[in-house]
Amino acid sequence: MCLIGGDYFRGVIARYTQKSIKSSIYRDILDLADSWGITKYLKITGDEIIYTPNGNMIITHAMRLADGSMTAKGKGISNVSHLLIDEATELPSEEEFIKLNDSLRMKGVERKVFIIFNPIEKSHWIHGRWFIDGRPNPIWQDDHCFIHTTWRDNEENLDPKKIKEWERTKTLNPGYYAHHILGEWKDFVEGQIFSDWQWVYDPHPEADTVYGLDFGFSNDPCALVRVDKKNNSIWVKELLYDTGMTNQDICEALERFGISKRDTIIADSAEPKSIEEIRRMGWNIKPAAKGPDSIRSGINKIKDHEVYVDPNSKHIIYEYQNYAWNKGTNKPIDNYNHLIDAFRYALSLEKVTVKRFAISGIR
Repeated sequence: MCLIGGDYFRGVIARYTQKSIKSSIYRDILDLADSWGITKYLKITGDEIIYTPNGNMIITHAMRLADGSMTAKGKGISNVSHLLIDEATELPSEEEFIKLNDSLRMKGVERKVFIIFNPIEKSHWIHGRWFIDGRPNPIWQDDHCFIHTTWRDNEENLDPKKIKEWERTKTLNPGYYAHHILGEWKDFVEGQIFSDWQWVYDPHPEADTVYGLDFGFSNDPCALVRVDKKNNSIWVKELLYDTGMTNQDICEALERFGISKRDTIIADSAEPKSIEEIRRMGWNIKPAAKGPDSIRSGINKIKDHEVYVDPNSKHIIYEYQNYAWNKGTNKPIDNYNHLIDAFRYALSLEKVTVKRFAISGIR
């Protein structure tokens, strides 16, 4: 479907501010129409471009006006078939995107949403929603298309001297070249501890399974992970990440996740009372082994393995991307580490009797 085709088309070009949309892609559309020789068939009224032979239209929409006030969400964009968000990184939150995206609900048309942006920091909500470690999150692969372009896709239209200048920065300033020239995402934090985890989850059917538990209540969440280990490979899945969990709540969650009372759970040894209470409720729970420099030792143990993570484990992803060394030290920050601590606990006992069973039961 397109503006000049025979099918119904109502496209919205959205950007965060009204002033900038008028000076960017809106102008590009008018120039393109002129090059196609169809300008005489266009009726341009305010923010609407109507192709008069069939009534199809393009509407420009801004979420924030030039004076800083907010426009009404969805105003003037009913019955939309296509949405294009230009410079999407300007949107300050995922909620802003959801409100605009939810305005597209017309029945009987093939709805399409296009999001155009230059990658910035990995801390941006766009990365958190659709990417992991700078690469597309595989959970979206069935119904999303990711297109990454660089100057190489338009080389025939570029000045060779400019290309040579860009390529020179590959050696002179690799960081600039990677981000500004190749369009790669900037890292979350300096000193990120973990790297090269794989975002696929297909545990070996003969893997040994153990669960790691980090207690929390008011400010810190209670975190529970499932860890499957086979030789040098580990598969990790986030099960629980929530505050306000009593020990009774935790036990109910264990049952809800299909964890039997024969399965091994290794928990933070700093909470012996909680461990004892959960044990008295019938669970096979053990304290994590801690000793001198146990945190760094646990980090190294994780690094000694190939780690595969369920891509739906959004809080693990967030911790992975933000857990870092304290600047100038060999100690990690005490933040973004609840599920990672649970992961460490699951590996902390050198000799653990674990239940071995087929993976198909819990996914």
